[in-house]
Amino acid sequence: MSDTTRVRTKYDLFSRLLHWLTAGIIIYAMCMGYVLHLLAGTSWFHFFSELNMSLATVATPVMMVRFVWRFFKPAVPYPDYIPPRKRQLVAFLHEMLYLTIIVVLISGFLMLKNGYCLFGLIAVPQPVSSAEINTFFFTVHRTSCMLLGLIVVGHIGAVINYRRKGQREILQRMM
Repeated sequence: MSDTTRVRTKYDLFSRLLHWLTAGIIIYAMCMGYVLHLLAGTSWFHFFSELNMSLATVATPVMMVRFVWRFFKPAVPYPDYIPPRKRQLVAFLHEMLYLTIIVVLISGFLMLKNGYCLFGLIAVPQPVSSAEINTFFFTVHRTSCMLLGLIVVGHIGAVINYRRKGQREILQRMM
């Protein structure tokens, strides 16, 4: 078979790198966002808060590149054992995942009450100085983080379920 007619079973290296980089940052930032509540008032709060904001700052352009890149490298086809309706549902849920990540990242930036220092190197000013707007975006951020958490748990759960059934092709697409 030539390269143009062979069915792809795996995403290209760049897509996989973007996937795992985004996944790592998002999962870390989500977990640390909740841990920050436990660290409030400690000497560690400022360090981890700035690290979280710095990673989210990096994740934003990475996520935008990932979003655009998928139009140049279409999805790897699902195995035949996944029915068409389920494929449509999965495609919709992936769109929701992308949208929710973007909302989390943007609202997280717009909720900031103060500027921060990107990895301790570059000052990033507060984007909006209105307390009402900051509070609104804090609410959007918190709600979208909870939704993202549910989607991510569902995403990981689905992969584990397919793997448990011996259907390893789903995970292998991103490995």
